[in-house]
Amino acid sequence: MTTMENYAEISKQEKKMENKTVLVKETIADGGLTKYEIISRMFNGLVKEIEQLKQILFKDLAVTNESKEIAEKISKIAFTLQTCLDLKNGGQIAEDLNWLYRHIRYMSKRIQDNDDMNYVQPAFKIATQLKDAWEAMPAQEKSN
Repeated sequence: MTTMENYAEISKQEKKMENKTVLVKETIADGGLTKYEIISRMFNGLVKEIEQLKQILFKDLAVTNESKEIAEKISKIAFTLQTCLDLKNGGQIAEDLNWLYRHIRYMSKRIQDNDDMNYVQPAFKIATQLKDAWEAMPAQEKSN
């Protein structure tokens, strides 16, 4: 790697850390993010990462190390959303969401282990619909 490539990669990593630091500070700060806003940001991140994965797969027409790294991020976000579910008291909705998150994680695993791109578009549709449904939640529910 040339010095410029090293600098670009270091700069990219620093920007990621800065974004994470800002999110943590907003979450911890008084009057910070509500539970609704945290989940909303996770959905936004999930959709954004899957969009990025689709672009890379379309550009390269193959699974690359970069796409596998993004698939790992997607899996982590979906797992985090899964851990937010109240499976004991959430009823059918919680069970259905659990299966949808599992499907997204399955897509990630198929990319990482089998170079299989077949599940990316269905996972993208699921993530987008979940994000849209979350954003359409009534205002009184968003303050909890």
